[in-house]
Amino acid sequence: MPENYPLDVHPTNFRSLFLFVLTLGNYALMYLANIVLARSLTISDFDDYNVALSIVTILSTLATLGLEKYALRGIALFRERQDWRKFRGFWLFSLRTIFGFSVLLFMLLGIGLETLLALHDADYHIAIVLFAGFLPIIAISLFLVEVLSAQGAHLLGFSLYRLFLPLCYLLLITSTSSSHIPLTASTAVLCFGAAWTLTCGVIWYAAKLLMPAEAKHATPLSLPKKWLSRSLPLVFNSLMLTVMTSSGVVILEILFPSGLQVGVYAVAAQTGGFISLIGTSTNRYYLPMMVVLIDHKNKAAIQQLINQRTLVVGSLILTLFAVIVLFGQQLLNLFGSQFSCGYLTLVIIATGASFSALFADIPYYLQFIGFNRTVLSSTLLAMTTMVTLACYLGNLFGTVGVAIAYMLPVVLLFSSFRVMAEIHFRRF
Repeated sequence: MPENYPLDVHPTNFRSLFLFVLTLGNYALMYLANIVLARSLTISDFDDYNVALSIVTILSTLATLGLEKYALRGIALFRERQDWRKFRGFWLFSLRTIFGFSVLLFMLLGIGLETLLALHDADYHIAIVLFAGFLPIIAISLFLVEVLSAQGAHLLGFSLYRLFLPLCYLLLITSTSSSHIPLTASTAVLCFGAAWTLTCGVIWYAAKLLMPAEAKHATPLSLPKKWLSRSLPLVFNSLMLTVMTSSGVVILEILFPSGLQVGVYAVAAQTGGFISLIGTSTNRYYLPMMVVLIDHKNKAAIQQLINQRTLVVGSLILTLFAVIVLFGQQLLNLFGSQFSCGYLTLVIIATGASFSALFADIPYYLQFIGFNRTVLSSTLLAMTTMVTLACYLGNLFGTVGVAIAYMLPVVLLFSSFRVMAEIHFRRF
């Protein structure tokens, strides 16, 4: 691995804050893109677009089979131990597996969706299938970002994922809307897919450039059963959390087909859900360090790492939550006056997102030390509760009901994870 990107196990507040700045830039670019879409698309097209994004987001989490999350552990340890055969074996196995499984998911979605809609004599949502066609590219991109992070290139990978991707997307959207090409849900997802394709190419080049020379020429050693047995619990946990954050749009589409509620919830979720991005973005920085410290059995350093992350991320979350409470109405008005009714929904979603961001590293820590069953069973219970409540409360109270159904299980789930981690530290 190049000397410019050593895996430093001593976190700095500067790097954490810089990751936050990049996340803020990503948020601003995606927010602008969604404002353009909300003002340009019809309500029906805007709903189709958001449903397509929600479904593909859930599928992309599943498509990686957790190998991108395990890369934060596996690649970091292979490099630490200079086990270049496993490094190359894991690289090749992950790329082939993710690509093949993504293609399979795309085919199943196309067949399943067409069958379901035909049985219900419903309109065919072509935007969903079009965007799902980019699933292999999206899944491989997500894997490559984590490979860069696991090798110490946190800022490079994060810059490409959080800035280059949305910048390309915004440019494609604005150029399409200003041209003679009609902006629809289908053209919007094609623009997003094209942005993902460009980003994947750049990230692939960066990953190949930063791969250690020893790994490039090593004879690959593949341990598929071992790696999948360790990655699948990670993907199940990530998938259930993604369902909790993304299924609200899909549930509202089922309850109120092509209704304004879908767009209102999607806008509120994007605005309030920005807080949760702080958790996932800082995980790319902290988790590889945590893996090395766990391998060294350095309990004091692990606890210091967790406490430092909680302090830094907590201060950012508090600031952002205050901004949402004070200026949430104005933010929603940027999308159009019809979305201003989502303020209460926005605040409720932001509350849940704050807890998930604050303790986003704790589920992975618990899984890394062997608490897979506890984490998975707890998350499954929370997801089941969320979906059940969303169907019931959404039918009664619309977007507010779905927001409450998201917030309550998330707060209880991540609070319980933090308590579990604290008990583990005190006992062991």
